[in-house]
Amino acid sequence: MKTALWITLAWLLGFAPAGCAPRGNPAPPDIATLSRSRPFGGETRLEADIRFDLGTVEITRETDLLYSLDLEYDRGRHDPRVEYVPGAQGRLFCRLQNREAGRIGREHKNFLRLGLGDSVPLDLRLVSGVGETRLSLSGLRLASLDVESGVGAAKISAYEPNPVGCGRIRFRSGVGSLEAVGLANLNFRELRFEGGVGGGTLDFSGEWRRDADIHIEVGVGGVDLRFSREAGVRVEAARNFLSGIRLEGFNLKDGAWYSENYDRAAVKVNVKAVTGVGGLKITWL
Repeated sequence: MKTALWITLAWLLGFAPAGCAPRGNPAPPDIATLSRSRPFGGETRLEADIRFDLGTVEITRETDLLYSLDLEYDRGRHDPRVEYVPGAQGRLFCRLQNREAGRIGREHKNFLRLGLGDSVPLDLRLVSGVGETRLSLSGLRLASLDVESGVGAAKISAYEPNPVGCGRIRFRSGVGSLEAVGLANLNFRELRFEGGVGGGTLDFSGEWRRDADIHIEVGVGGVDLRFSREAGVRVEAARNFLSGIRLEGFNLKDGAWYSENYDRAAVKVNVKAVTGVGGLKITWL
């Protein structure tokens, strides 16, 4: 709960008001482009660390290369940095930093398209500031995922089973909603969601292959969890007096809530939730 409130306050009281303050008669965007790509070179794993202050980020699968990157940015206001460190575990770093700290203007022209290779396990970390985030994870060998979004919507999808196990997933949202679909396909062991104002919708459709733990912490925004009937779900929830918890098809036993199919389900999912004003809702697909 403290983490979720910290996210909310940080964006509302800190970055968001200053960052969203427009300048008088700002200069028009001076758009430049930057492209980078790299073929496979014997890597056994890829680590991608992306930090994007302002604009739209789109990440998808790349079938022929280790990675391909296309960036459109306002060179009058932003400084890009793209670096690759070769090795058995390759490391890709991409940064787009706003040179005018505290001022974002009204023109959000920056756009990053990043394709990541589907032949090696991938550790992906993305931190976005202001703008939209779109992740299409189908076909990737996702080993870990960490997504932090500030102001703006984040949409994540996985329509195919992950060929490898994903140890840990973390979603952290500030001001703006996060929507994810096909999460069971990611074959994760642990998933954490920390929500601020916008809340989120987490759709756990897809193929369940192992038991999993889910940790939910939300402040002002609520969270909606959707499960397929293949999973047996156990819920432990702590809430404040303003929050609500709505569970569809659950029974209370020994201080926890169990789905009606829990005992006969092949896969068990344990949910621990701390909710604020928005509350928690669980429904079935």
